[in-house]
Amino acid sequence: MLSQMDEELVLACQRRIEEEDSAASAAAERRRLTWERLEAAASAAAAASVQSSSVGGLVPVKSATCSVAC
Repeated sequence: MLSQMDEELVLACQRRIEEEDSAASAAAERRRLTWERLEAAASAAAAASVQSSSVGGLVPVKSATCSVAC
């Protein structure tokens, strides 16, 4: 019924909805790519940390603290 009354307004609204959907899709894709880069960087950093901490085949062990008061 509205399209019969003001077809130009309906078309303008449809174009705007399509533009907003397109912008939202582009933003979602940018977020996805950003997360992929962050995950790759985190994996690389973790691998480098493990490799550098096990130099000479030794793996650092966290020392336990004594719970007995002296």
